[in-house]
Amino acid sequence: MSFGGVSKAVLLAAFGGLGAGISIGYKVSAARLTKVAKVLAAKPRVYIYDHCPFSTRVRAIFALKGVDVEIVFLQNRDVATPMALVGSKVVPIMETPEGMIMKESMDIVRYVDTHYGGKAILAESEAETREDLTKWFQDSADVMNRLYHPRAETGYFAEFAEPASRAYYRKKKEPLVGSFDACIANSATYIDSFNQYLVELDGMLKTPLTINDTLSYDDIDLFGRLRRLTLAKNVVWPPKRNFDATTAEGAVKYRVV
Repeated sequence: MSFGGVSKAVLLAAFGGLGAGISIGYKVSAARLTKVAKVLAAKPRVYIYDHCPFSTRVRAIFALKGVDVEIVFLQNRDVATPMALVGSKVVPIMETPEGMIMKESMDIVRYVDTHYGGKAILAESEAETREDLTKWFQDSADVMNRLYHPRAETGYFAEFAEPASRAYYRKKKEPLVGSFDACIANSATYIDSFNQYLVELDGMLKTPLTINDTLSYDDIDLFGRLRRLTLAKNVVWPPKRNFDATTAEGAVKYRVV
């Protein structure tokens, strides 16, 4: 069985492999993480955070297309590097061998899908016409953020190799979800709520591996959202797990709390 020309085995391997990058960054010096290289290799380069769902989108399409890419994990507190590249503190950022620099995750996903690794494999998003999917994205966002942000801040991520980067993240995200300590204390309530959302989502999948009839931009979006929740204990992942092939593999490498 294939989805958008991608076999089931390749799809699961590509998504599952994203769990492996979490421990890499500590082997790279902080100086390199914050340095803008002057010479590009003959392959694309992406500047990302490992915990970031938008960065996950970009990593997913490179994996699905089988395209080699240089990954640079920026420190979370590093403002200078993204400012020098695109004029704002954002990730992901892609730099091509030709010198083109792009931001906006889905723009990068589309460029990679249409310019690298053969023919495009992603169908267009159906989120605007699928009210159930749009509503699910909206309704589940708050509880996902309350589970995710406090755990990301304590996770073993390259972008938090420096204590100052963890402190920066906490300062930026607590105003969005409230006290991280309070969120952790209320984990049981949030987990119960999220598990119900997963039951709903399971019934929305149109194939065992895709949210629509074939592999699409909505799968890239959904995978980015859900990969991060493997940080949380006691999440009950339904049988149709295209949206989280890293549950078994990636959670081992996360600090699960």
